[in-house]
Amino acid sequence: MQRRSLIRAVSVTVAAAASRLLGLRSNVVAGSSGNMCEMMGGHDMGAMMSHDNMMGPMRTGMELFARHAEIRRSVTELPNGVRAVTESDDPQTAGLIQAHVSEMYQRLDQDRPFPYPMSRSVPAMFAHSANYRRKLEATAKGVAVTETADDPAMVTVIREHAREITGFVREGMPAMMRGMMQQQ
Repeated sequence: MQRRSLIRAVSVTVAAAASRLLGLRSNVVAGSSGNMCEMMGGHDMGAMMSHDNMMGPMRTGMELFARHAEIRRSVTELPNGVRAVTESDDPQTAGLIQAHVSEMYQRLDQDRPFPYPMSRSVPAMFAHSANYRRKLEATAKGVAVTETADDPAMVTVIREHAREITGFVREGMPAMMRGMMQQQ
């Protein structure tokens, strides 16, 4: 299967699954088929889609992907990390941003990682959560986060994560699909 066809097949499958799980109206092409785990090169999609993840970070994350056009984000690189502001004028979307980032930080603090095949940086952030500092500030329309580290390698991971999230905000599902394909 050509890469473009594979990306489209995975995108259609993920969008359909997310739509069903989130109760969103699906606008994917009918007639797509294929086993998601096979298409993802053996990623543990069952673990990613577990009840704990689907009622938490994956649910809010997928809803944010669906609303990416309503979100704006600015990132300022600091000498030892980043400060990122992610907001929306839509109150429901702003609440989702706050809930998602808050839950992710709680999971980091509790050392509760989860399969996240669309990101290279998230696994590294969980694996080294004690090696960097996180500050979350709720704003009227979303969040402002500051992430810093003393270790230059961790600063690189923090900046990579900021770029990934910015791509998710800018492009939505296509950025997520690229991230999943790069994990193979």
